[in-house]
Amino acid sequence: MKSRSCSELSMDLPERDVDNVETEQAQDDPAITAFRAELAELPLCKVREVKEKLGLKLFNKAYFGTNASIKNDQSTRQGLEKKPSQYRGQHRPKEITSKKPVSTFRPVYQNINNTKKRRDPRFDARSGLFKQRCFEDNYSFLNDLRKQEIKDLTDEAANCEKSGDVETAMKIREKIRRFNDREKTNAERKIKQETYRQLREENIRRMTQGERPIFETRAKVRMMNMERKFIQLKKEKRLDQYMRRKSKKQANREAKRKPSFEEKYGYQ
Repeated sequence: MKSRSCSELSMDLPERDVDNVETEQAQDDPAITAFRAELAELPLCKVREVKEKLGLKLFNKAYFGTNASIKNDQSTRQGLEKKPSQYRGQHRPKEITSKKPVSTFRPVYQNINNTKKRRDPRFDARSGLFKQRCFEDNYSFLNDLRKQEIKDLTDEAANCEKSGDVETAMKIREKIRRFNDREKTNAERKIKQETYRQLREENIRRMTQGERPIFETRAKVRMMNMERKFIQLKKEKRLDQYMRRKSKKQANREAKRKPSFEEKYGYQ
């Protein structure tokens, strides 16, 4: 806290009271006049040192006199009553330091939000691009787990039907149906991948021999996929069942199809 000079201290009192005190004390006590004359010749820093050595109360008494010191004490007391100040040590700095101690537990990056953000690796660019073939090779063991799960669900559905819990059995059958549909989709995708792999290897072989590559049409690729599918169904002994279902579906489609104008009215 900065100490004020004599002129600044005199500003705390009313002008009328200060003037009256100065004139009365100057006329009555020559020591006060001499003390003021000495302070007037000293620089402001020396006056501040004298004030700190004597203390505020004694300095006011020596400079203004007894009456002024009493009034100044009353004014300072009123100020202290209005603003309760904390106790400060004797060796306190004259000004409050602007250096605040840094807390040990402080954020390193203050502008960054510390809340944890959850991310889905399937849709995050930091996880790289999704490759279906690599995923199937790395997690091929899941197919065995799915088959075992389908078997367990089938047994559980049979037990529920025996016990009479039809609603639970229907839910389990629906779950089994979803598993089977997923397996069929994966099997068809593998057949298509195998077909494209065969065509690509064939073109690579032709180019190594100096021949031009052959790019098959979509209809040709579709026929190759059907051939592979029939071969797979024949190995699993499900080809006859598949053909019966396919013919039945085709017959229903033909029955629902509306006849053309020529067929309806006999025009050729």
